[in-house]
Amino acid sequence: MAATHIETERKYEGGAPDTRLDPGALPGVAGVVPAADEELDAVYFDTTDLRLLTHGATLRHRTGGHDAGWHLKRPAGGDRREELRVPATGGDVIPDELLVRVKALARGKPIVPVLHMRTRREREHLVDAQGTAVAEVAHDHVSAEVLEGPGGRRTRGRGKADRGGRQVPGHPVRGGRNGGGTPRTTLGRTVSWSELEVELEGAETALLDAVEAQLTRGGWQRSASPSKTAHVFGDALERKRRRAPRPGSAGAVVQARLAEQVAALVANDPGVRLDEDEAVHDMRVATRRLRSLLRSYRKLFDRRVTDPMGAELKWLGSVLGDARDHEVLAARVKARADELAAADDLGDLTDVSAALAKAGERIRAGEADAYSRTRAHAVRHLDSRRYYRLLENLEAMVADPPLRPRADRDAAKELRRAVERDHRRLAARVRTAKSAAPGTERDRALHEARKAAKRLRYAAETALPVAGRPARRFVKRTQRVQRVLGEHQDAVVARAAVARKAAEEHRVGTDTFAYGMIFAAEQRAAARSAAELPKAWKRLKSPRKARIC
Repeated sequence: MAATHIETERKYEGGAPDTRLDPGALPGVAGVVPAADEELDAVYFDTTDLRLLTHGATLRHRTGGHDAGWHLKRPAGGDRREELRVPATGGDVIPDELLVRVKALARGKPIVPVLHMRTRREREHLVDAQGTAVAEVAHDHVSAEVLEGPGGRRTRGRGKADRGGRQVPGHPVRGGRNGGGTPRTTLGRTVSWSELEVELEGAETALLDAVEAQLTRGGWQRSASPSKTAHVFGDALERKRRRAPRPGSAGAVVQARLAEQVAALVANDPGVRLDEDEAVHDMRVATRRLRSLLRSYRKLFDRRVTDPMGAELKWLGSVLGDARDHEVLAARVKARADELAAADDLGDLTDVSAALAKAGERIRAGEADAYSRTRAHAVRHLDSRRYYRLLENLEAMVADPPLRPRADRDAAKELRRAVERDHRRLAARVRTAKSAAPGTERDRALHEARKAAKRLRYAAETALPVAGRPARRFVKRTQRVQRVLGEHQDAVVARAAVARKAAEEHRVGTDTFAYGMIFAAEQRAAARSAAELPKAWKRLKSPRKARIC
């Protein structure tokens, strides 16, 4: 299983090789201690068009050094990168877990060796007064040979990849020496350079700043390449045309929100595939936020582009939604049954408590099985051309958003207008729910109001960079309305599921008294939520009165 490590480091190039750091001028540093030099030999993997590197990710298999094995690195903001490490297994087959984590980046393309890199690393540690290392300074002398990729040529004897991007055993991809003990012959250009890496080991970022000040005096400059792979392939990376909207315009705000949510969608893809906690929920939320953005701010976009995109996002949301609904229902009904079983008013009715626990567990097990099936179904869709095409189109939209001239207007007024439209929409649905007949009609109307509240909240979240505190207060009150309506809908769904299960159990002669108790509890929960709506709605002022923008 992969171990996760967050590294904080900076890279420098071009300085004097004999530069020495003065520990007395570095915060928390008492001395500089030499460390053992390392000889590192690594092969880097990517698609032939460098899709991983385009997204800032690198995947390598390295021998030598204190952390030999498989490494997947991804940006984590600022100087930080997330590194997933899998120990070397003696072969050159990319571990399944790492392959899964880059599928959304590779977009169905095979992952092959693209670079063979040898590094001679001279190391020293910055230590505190107790002798504990707080940072490592590595002077790297690098020689990298292109095996595949834009601007490169094919490698003789390069490893083959199966259709899933996995390296096929029996076709070596490692660099270094072959069975005859001589360097493997490759075709392709070779690039050599030296650089300094400064990586923190528990120290604060202020130490990096202080080290950088000393290195700058020695002629070192921050590297323009975030990784060694980018140093080699930087000129060959695809340069997507970017049309930046005018700063302060409505277009600039919606483009930033679009970029944020597309990144969230891609980031949650591996978690869904690996069934990590809340991953389905988080990916579904990113999908909904994107769809709401295109709908709430539709007057800023060319709808010939965004309407088809919205339809595809709706499809993806429904695929994820099936699994999420079963996940929520499994947890909710089990918790409700346990709550009833532990209630004081049951007294000595242990048989009833046991029946409640048993009923809750049966429903949980059934919904858990349904979740497993629907999540597996969702993962199959995540491997489809349709899904990969959607990701490509979303990223193209971020790079060059299809904005109308109206998007060039100042953000404040345009954003408030969009939020006001969604507020009026919610108000109309709340009125409809209030006047609806009790029962199915009102339940359906409240569900429609819930969806409108969610859309209003997302629209207001987009306005946060411009509106500040008033928008945060408005979002909080919108969330309150959404929670009330969400609790009502969850109770309605749970009530229906309990009734279906009770009918199944009744047909085979099972006592369904416990199911009736759970049903009644969900009935009360729905009624409480409906009664709370007027108060929550009253506190949600109109965007204009709330002084949004």
